[in-house]
Amino acid sequence: MEFPEYASCDSPYACSAAPIIARKWVPVSVCHLLNGPKRFSDLKRNIPYVSGKVLTDNLRFMQAEGMVIREVREGQPVEVWYSLTARGMDLAAVIRAMNTWGQKWLQVPVSSKKPVVASREAMPKRTAIPLATDW
Repeated sequence: MEFPEYASCDSPYACSAAPIIARKWVPVSVCHLLNGPKRFSDLKRNIPYVSGKVLTDNLRFMQAEGMVIREVREGQPVEVWYSLTARGMDLAAVIRAMNTWGQKWLQVPVSSKKPVVASREAMPKRTAIPLATDW
């Protein structure tokens, strides 16, 4: 992937990494893969808001970026497993930092399917993901 130059940025490497790690659902996929290899169906089940197409596209993207290894295991039925490479595992520090920020600033409902928000107007119209905060 080619990036524009970020010479004027105070954090040029962070600016260059952002398009990779900020891609929708990539951090969540990495988070699940940090605990070990997973099958596509495991990832899909554990990330219920992601579509199969988007998850497939992201896994292909992560594979092309050298973050994920795709392993086909023979048997009946054939199984496809995904695991993080060293490059992908290094994102653990980013995931931990996001978790720390989230603990401070977000309120994630555990058992509720609906976001906790101060008002309906405060909620983005196109999301049903329970990550809104009651400020």
